Amino acid sequence: MSTQAPSMEAAVRQAGATGDVVWDRIWSQPPSAEKDATLLARELRSRRWSLITARLTREFGSLKGLRTIELGSGRGDLSVLLAQRGARVTLLDVNDSALSRARSRLEGLGLSADYVKGDLLAPDASWSSKFDVSLSSGVIEHFRGAERAEAVRAHHTALRTGGLAVVAVPYAWCVPYRIWKCYLELRSWWPYGMEIPYSRRELRKCARRVGFENAETWTMGFLQSIGVHWWQRVVGGGVRPEWADSNSRLDSMMGLVLLLMARRA
Repeated sequence: MSTQAPSMEAAVRQAGATGDVVWDRIWSQPPSAEKDATLLARELRSRRWSLITARLTREFGSLKGLRTIELGSGRGDLSVLLAQRGARVTLLDVNDSALSRARSRLEGLGLSADYVKGDLLAPDASWSSKFDVSLSSGVIEHFRGAERAEAVRAHHTALRTGGLAVVAVPYAWCVPYRIWKCYLELRSWWPYGMEIPYSRRELRKCARRVGFENAETWTMGFLQSIGVHWWQRVVGGGVRPEWADSNSRLDSMMGLVLLLMARRA
């Protein structure tokens, strides 16, 4: 019996295959119009969306006509909201089922978009240096090692000179999130595979390393985190309480979401 350790290339292939299985399982679930509508309404009233729209409006004057690309788009929450405001949206995902669900969703809402199957770690000419805004939400935390900076680089690559990147990730110092994630992993109930949250320091460091300037970060959603991870699932409250969508003085220290906005020079 051989005791030789697997090569790094083999380990990377195995990790990639595991990730593919995770997302194939998630996106193969039957779509729920009710869930999609609930998630969209939640995003629309979130502080994250408020910050994004305020920053884009300040930078570009209006969202109408902006060329945007959502990397690792999944169902495309951000793209839906941008398209409703008149942006020219493109959705990129490596998973066929995710793109199919996003297309059905946007078309069902009477919205037009472009759809690209692609790997954000392997940019090509079809989406490089062409967009005013590149976005992702809940994507780049599913990479490890050097690929974490490369996932941020993909946002830089997609932008024209002077474009703006918007990246939302879980915040490493959000206590309710970390406890709940650990609990689910111990019970083998965690559904999203490898997920490594970011600190402010790491996210800014990645942004600077790949060439962004004027990188800004915000943390938000501490009460939302309690509402999501404890009220609904532990207390059994069902519908999330209204206070979960309120701002908190603790957001800057322990917010659920860490938001990066950075401009390409």
